[in-house]
Amino acid sequence: MELSDLKQKNPRQYWDLVASGKISYSSAGALAWGSPVTNLIAESFLNGPNAPDYRPIPEPTNGSTPTELAESGAYPKPWRSASQKLQNAVYSNVGPYAALIGLSTSDEDTICDIKNKEDNIKPTRLWGRFGVATSGPNAGEGAFFLQDWYNPSEGTYDANYWNTYFAENQNPLVPEWQLRKDWWESITKKTIITRFENTGILCKIEVGYKFLDIGDSEYFPGLDLAVYQDYSLDLLVAMVAIAALARWL
Repeated sequence: MELSDLKQKNPRQYWDLVASGKISYSSAGALAWGSPVTNLIAESFLNGPNAPDYRPIPEPTNGSTPTELAESGAYPKPWRSASQKLQNAVYSNVGPYAALIGLSTSDEDTICDIKNKEDNIKPTRLWGRFGVATSGPNAGEGAFFLQDWYNPSEGTYDANYWNTYFAENQNPLVPEWQLRKDWWESITKKTIITRFENTGILCKIEVGYKFLDIGDSEYFPGLDLAVYQDYSLDLLVAMVAIAALARWL
């Protein structure tokens, strides 16, 4: 059976294959996630990295629709590189970060289902965002959209790097930034029933809607470019990187 047929006729099995890594997120049509920080000067020119967003949203409920959408929306966000912020700005119909924990297409458990813990099987999440369906039988309603923001490596310049960087430059981050996996564990989540993308299929998701320790977003000091020499090789590499990101090359 072709994967496209499996996706339509047996979505439970299809999405179990995605959750277990047998089918990639990109092959499944997931929203893209941008690249990690690879060059400090390029990152600075693109106004990155981007601090976490500490603003909460009202507690979501079954069948609700998020009112805070797009990259500029006021909802909890982990820190993002410039590339990740630019990529997320493309998606105007998704907002809060979320995880799929079960499908409701049959009485059978899925690999994501928390009930598997009873049989000592570790549930495998599908990662994504809570947004609004743009077409199909549930157009205009709340829906879960696939986006693997959780698993990709943060690279050399991860959250721990920035905490050290700014502390050494007398601008400590308060509160400190967290690795995305730690960030997900630190926020308050609500389990709700919603629809899967534009299919109309019911699913169960966790939505991150507020921090355990809520605080105001702090001033982000930016990168100190004074440490780089004029006409340095790093600067040349940075300008090429910026051109590539902006699709000038």
